[in-house]
Amino acid sequence: MSGINRIQTKRESRYQGGQDENRMPGRELFFKDGDQAFISPIATGEEEDANLDEIYLYTYRDGNRWMNLLDDPSVDTSAVPTDARATHKFAFWGYVHEVIHTEARSDEWEPVSGPGGRKMFKEVVNDFRVISLTFGRSDYIWNQLVDIYNDWNGLDKGVIRIKRTGAGMQDTSYALAATTRKDEIPDEADEAALPTIKEYFKGRYGGFSTNGNGTTHDTAVALTEAKPLF
Repeated sequence: MSGINRIQTKRESRYQGGQDENRMPGRELFFKDGDQAFISPIATGEEEDANLDEIYLYTYRDGNRWMNLLDDPSVDTSAVPTDARATHKFAFWGYVHEVIHTEARSDEWEPVSGPGGRKMFKEVVNDFRVISLTFGRSDYIWNQLVDIYNDWNGLDKGVIRIKRTGAGMQDTSYALAATTRKDEIPDEADEAALPTIKEYFKGRYGGFSTNGNGTTHDTAVALTEAKPLF
């Protein structure tokens, strides 16, 4: 393959959301309207807990695509439009047992009966995922997590439910609540192999990072093809 073709193929792969050898595989749990997930946090909420952190993420349009780029001292953000503002989010690692959906978007999801006999669909996940959410107006989303932490004296004491209501950026709300479910993380699940939250977001949304010589190299370009992350 010629030099031009080789480089062009690589560029097209990046803009199609393809993985390259440097890019962190996506592990986030994304919610749609009506989704509710049951999660055992592995984050404790204590000091120096690397499984819970705050991040700032730029989301901006580049042509007909959405770009998502971490705002971090190690990341080159010079390509970000001057009017773009980074969204302040908190994120934590959790073991997702299942997600209940209002629509069947996969034949593998099991039909279940919801409130009032409404037909819903259960997606069995049984894997570690990153849950990232904005703090919400007046910190209402974050405060719900703090309430769980205070009630349990730690986040990793049980199963929480997270539910999204709303389809757009302006009408979306999240409800976080402790549950009485007794689901446990399987012994064979290796949480020690997970990167820290900071490492995950740098690897996934790090864009161009600065190395020790003051130069930059392409570590990843994170894109969504349809809409921004929120």
